[in-house]
Amino acid sequence: MTQLVSSQPVSAMSRNPGHNPPSQPKEDSIGQNHHQEEIIHKLAVQLRNIGDSIEQRMVQENFQQEGRAVLAHYVFVFFGGVHMLLRFLWNNHLM
Repeated sequence: MTQLVSSQPVSAMSRNPGHNPPSQPKEDSIGQNHHQEEIIHKLAVQLRNIGDSIEQRMVQENFQQEGRAVLAHYVFVFFGGVHMLLRFLWNNHLM
């Protein structure tokens, strides 16, 4: 199973509104942004794969349903023809 949650700790907001967290150095901020972009990209790829698999299953089910409908149609036509043939033979005393 794929991991959807980052293992990077998330800092909670301070309950003291006057307390500002210390600013991060620019290199750390850039590194964190790059890490977040990688996580977002991985999640986007996972979502695309999930969507593709759902679409593939829906297409397969649709083909199966269409196949069943065609088969049912031909079964009804076949048995209807057999019924008509038997009725014709019975009515003309050929049976």
